[in-house]
Amino acid sequence: MPAVCTVFVGNRPIVVTAAGELDVATAAHTEAIFTAVSGGARPEVVIDLRQVTFLDCAGARPLTAAARLIHEAGGRLTLLADHPMVVKVLRFNQLFPHGASPTGGADPAHHPPAYPPAPRLCDHRCRSLAEER
Repeated sequence: MPAVCTVFVGNRPIVVTAAGELDVATAAHTEAIFTAVSGGARPEVVIDLRQVTFLDCAGARPLTAAARLIHEAGGRLTLLADHPMVVKVLRFNQLFPHGASPTGGADPAHHPPAYPPAPRLCDHRCRSLAEER
């Protein structure tokens, strides 16, 4: 299943919800989305990966780039993930989901931050490069 990314923009934070597979076939599209929401001064971004069923290193590269951009801008990135394979790939890339420690395991005292759905700005279906041609 190709990835579907939905972006919610309201007061703060900007929320990106991804579902499906984040891999080499969807990396260019997710990179465009993650880069767009990472701009500005002190961005506050939540990337919700709880509906992602597959993540490889190519799919994690846009997340790593977004994390770097947000950090450099003095912002805050919150990653939400609960699929064991997704969490493993994130940790491999030095990205730690909310409530997870760098040493492994989740902290039961942490709960995902509450964010109400805001007006939907766009709904973007990620396609493979072959589908674009």
